[in-house]
This record gives sequence, C-alpha cells and structure tokens, in this order.
Amino acid sequence: MPVQLRFFIGTLLWALPIFGQVQLRGLSFWNEPTLDIYQIDNHFSQEKKFLQRVSPDSMGIFNVQLDLQAISTLQICGSNKCAMLYAQPKGRYLIELPLEEAQTYYNQDMQEIELLFYQLDTTDINYRILGFEAWMDNYIADIYQLKDIRSNEFILKVLAFKAETAAVYGNETNAFLRDYIKYSVGLTIDNFSVVGGPSKEDKYEFYLQTDSVAYDQPKLIEYARLFYEAYDSQVDLNVRNAVQIALQANSLDALIAALRQDPYIYNSSWAEFVALQLIIESEQTKRIAKDLSLALLRSLSIQGTQVGLRAAARFQLQQLSKLSDGEIWDAAQLSKEFGFSIASQQYVYLHHYIPGNQKCIAEMAALKRLAERYKNKVQIITFYPSELTWTTADNRAFDGAKWQRVALPSTAETWTQFSWTSAPAYILLDPQLKVLYLNALGPLPNARTQTIDLIFSQLLGN
Repeated sequence: MPVQLRFFIGTLLWALPIFGQVQLRGLSFWNEPTLDIYQIDNHFSQEKKFLQRVSPDSMGIFNVQLDLQAISTLQICGSNKCAMLYAQPKGRYLIELPLEEAQTYYNQDMQEIELLFYQLDTTDINYRILGFEAWMDNYIADIYQLKDIRSNEFILKVLAFKAETAAVYGNETNAFLRDYIKYSVGLTIDNFSVVGGPSKEDKYEFYLQTDSVAYDQPKLIEYARLFYEAYDSQVDLNVRNAVQIALQANSLDALIAALRQDPYIYNSSWAEFVALQLIIESEQTKRIAKDLSLALLRSLSIQGTQVGLRAAARFQLQQLSKLSDGEIWDAAQLSKEFGFSIASQQYVYLHHYIPGNQKCIAEMAALKRLAERYKNKVQIITFYPSELTWTTADNRAFDGAKWQRVALPSTAETWTQFSWTSAPAYILLDPQLKVLYLNALGPLPNARTQTIDLIFSQLLGN
C-alpha cells in the first residue's frame, strides 16, 4: 500500500466517529466535487432512493452517517460512475473509490466501479459475501475444464460443492446472506448446461417455491427474472393464448388467472411477478401498445398483493410514462381529472411554474407578450405544484394572463411524464399533441440569444 494511502487510511480510522447507526468514510479518486448516496430497496425496478449528498475535501476524504435498520444496498455515484456496497446496521466502513476502466454499465452513461474496502470486519455482510464469491469463483475455475470433456466428473464436483456450501451455511441465521448464497449458487453452479444437471422442475422446486417474493434480495430477483424471461414462449399453448387474450383485453385479473395455470408459478405473488416482467417485455418488443402497458402497470401498482411488487410496477409506470421527442401526449386522463381543455388546430406550449421562484416570476411578462403575439395559434398551459403557496408577486406576475393554470400534487404521474427538473421550463407540442421539443426554448433569450419565437416563426411563418 502506498505511504500516502496508508496515511489517509490512518487519518480516516483516527477520525472515525463512534456514534451513529452506519458510518461510511471514504477516499475518492474520482475528481468529483460532490457524491450522491442512494439506497436501492427494490431490485426489480432498481429505483434509487436519494439519501445524502457529500462533498469530498481537498484530499478526497468524505464522511457519511446513515440510519439503516436492515441490510441495505447502497450506491455512491458521481456524474458518470457509481460504486455499490451493502451496509448493515451499526456498520463501520472505510472505502476507496478508485479510478478504473469501466467493467459493466448501469446504462450507457453510467460506469460501475468496484470500490475497495479497508479494515473490513470479518462479521460484516460484505466480508462474508466477498469471501463466498471468491471461494465459488476459484472452485468453478478449477473444475470448469471438466464440463465438456468429463461431464460426469463435473457433475459430481458440482454436487460436492453444493454439499459443502450447505454444510458451511446451512445453519446461517443471517437471512440476507443465506438467500444471497443460495441464489448465487443457482445463478452459477446450477445454471451450467450439462447432462445430468438440475432440470427446470428441480430449479423451480428448490428456488422458486416461496410464499412471497423478497424484492430486497438482489440475487433472488436476478435468478427469478432469468428463470421467467420471455416466459410466455415457454408455457403451453393454452396458457400462452390466455395470456395474449388477457394482455390485449387490458385485464390484469385474467392475466394473473392465466399465469396461475402454469405449473412453474407457485402462487399469486409469483404470478404478479411474472405478469410485471411480461408487460415490460411485451411493450419493449411492441407486442402490445404503450397505452395497454401503462394501464396494466397502473393496475398492478394498485392491486399487487406485495408492497415490493406495487413499488416496482409504479416505478416502471413512471419510467414508461415519460414523454420523448416525437411521442404523442395522452392528455385524456389529465383533462378528465382537472377539467382543462385542449384547443383544436393550435400548438400547445406547456409551462412549468414554481410559485415564489424569482426566475419564473421574471419570465412572466415575456410569456404574456408571447401569448398575445400568437393568440389563436398557440395555447399555453401552466402547471405548478399544488402544495406551494402563491405570493403577492406570483399573483401580480399572472395578472392579465388569459391561459389555463393546472395545480398538480407532487405525487401526480404527470410530473414524471414531463421530466421537468427545474423551472421555468417548457414543452412544445404540435396540434396533434406530438412532442416537437421536450426542452423547448423559453420566451426570454438563452445563452445563444434564442427564444421560442425562432421556432414559432418557422412553424407559423410569422
């Protein structure tokens, strides 16, 4: 270990607080001014719950204190990279965020970096997981060459490893670790395609006959998603037809009933799990229309028997609801709920306003002039959070504004659709409600001295 790094680690150890639920101290080489800490409770959706933002000091050292009541999956993220760890209640962690080449990706823009632990307690969940994975990886490396040339011997060694794993971890009281190891074996040792290996029925009976689905267990969810991938192509013809009829009819009850007919789906909780995966896959492959997917996801998010399933369905609904350039905005539900109308044969200019925001207030004079200039050609609709109180300055700014204002609660799906992260912000739709510009120009000049007039002059010939 370099002398400088030993000094840093010593400094961290010396300064480590003795109080608090979870202490996380780190040394970052990412050259990031801030780091965001997230918790992932649902491994189906991978939804990130923001916990804290920290700023490493001039030496890259940062400190985080978290209140965690159970073993949790954490991510530490910079602008284009993330590192993951598990944290247990009362855990103390010294970590390094190294500069490394990307190994895998969360998405096209986010690199996954493997962090380094120092002075990790031997009873810690990370220590025990890393120890098991190193043992399993080494064992597989030693026997893998037997898989194709001496398959019988390979199977015997696989069985020996499983027996030894059961002997070592069979009485494990840590449920998170026990399930992590069980499904890790399922994803690796039991997933080799070899004569004499476990059958589909064997895998189902050992791994998937559980009364409920643990959405906070990463390896269980990974195993189940792999097992039930493209599952409508694996079921018999009668079930497949019933599934397709249910999907096209937008009937969640019929879909669950169809899936319950399959012998490899244990109960309603698992039928809902498979249904969620089927809906997502069917929309991605364009086998069902987006509006059907949204309706089915909405039903699952309300009717699902497990909290984790409802949360995963709700997150997928939010992600799928987001508008993109060229997409048609379905405003029917919003119009019905809030009673506003869309003018025919007019462009629609959606406006995000936050009461009390000085930039929003400052733009209102220009927006009112824009509305007058393009009246009967462009319809403006302002959306604002219903929880915020309007000030005298807000009311004065809107004096004379003749367009519709819609107050939406912060929990409304519409906010997710628009993907607005700041205000003021604008979206421009054509008369058929197709998105022309998701991040449209505003009525005041931007850094390039451009305003929305540039677009309107092109569209309207003014």
